[in-house]
Parts: sequence; structure tokens; C-alpha cells
Amino acid sequence: MLRARSPTTGISEIEFLYGNYNLRMVDVGGQRTEQRKWIHCFDNVNGILFIAELSGYNQVLDDGSHKMVND
Repeated sequence: MLRARSPTTGISEIEFLYGNYNLRMVDVGGQRTEQRKWIHCFDNVNGILFIAELSGYNQVLDDGSHKMVND
């Protein structure tokens, strides 16, 4: 299989220590149906880092409505 895509579903969390800092990384699903679950990830948050793939700038959403960059 050369190309495969598996959308993130649900919420995955990883906690780790970095020096004196206790960090928690949370991977949340990006589909609209998953977005309502995000609010529960923001308790006691001091900062947020958004990570997005550069190769997806011109890709169309799964429902075909419009490009991801405009969403």
C-alpha cells in the first residue's frame, strides 16, 4: 500500500517530563464531529501548539465542500 489515510478519532493523551516541566500532549480528531470534544482538553492549560501538515493546504475536506485551508 503506497498511500493510506486514517483520520484521527477520539482523543489521545501523552504526559511526560521535560526538565522541570510536566507536559501533556493531546491529539484530537479534526473532523467536525470530533471538534465538540475539544473543550474538555483545555482545563488548566497554559499554552496551545497547533500542528498542521503543509501538504494539506490544497486538499479538499472529506465531504468535498471546500479546501482545508479555508476551513
